[in-house]
Amino acid sequence: MRQLSIWTATLTISTALTAGAWAQHGGVHGGAGHEPHDFATDHSPHSQSGANFVNRLSNNTNLASRLQPLLPAGETLKAAATGFKNQGQFIAALHVSHNLNIPFDKLKAEMTGSEHDSLGQAIHDLRPDLTSKLVKNNVRLAENQTKTDLEESKEPPETASN
Repeated sequence: MRQLSIWTATLTISTALTAGAWAQHGGVHGGAGHEPHDFATDHSPHSQSGANFVNRLSNNTNLASRLQPLLPAGETLKAAATGFKNQGQFIAALHVSHNLNIPFDKLKAEMTGSEHDSLGQAIHDLRPDLTSKLVKNNVRLAENQTKTDLEESKEPPETASN
């Protein structure tokens, strides 16, 4: 019995410490906003942050052509991307807007406005009819679509001519 109590206490403390550290690093944004992967804190090569990624988007013609059909009518890639923390967050928002038929301007306002909602929280705010599980599944789907877009749109390396 004593071993079980020590094990339970250890597990409880470990869980609390892990959850606290994860939350500090942007992993949890509250309730429905829980996202399995947070592009906002992603430091991978695909996460080009700040205005840097906005300029690079239009230069990557493969990626631009993949994203163009997801943009609202009359919107430029550069204008749509402005305000997002990184290209992963932007591309995932485009996919969510398209997948769930959420107006992109409203989703963007939720994510880049004064509150800076996570993608999951923005979905929850704009589509309160969706369960937390559906929100999480749609965030995962958008993240997978983003990953595919980035992998399939890599520019071939330039070759030096002899």
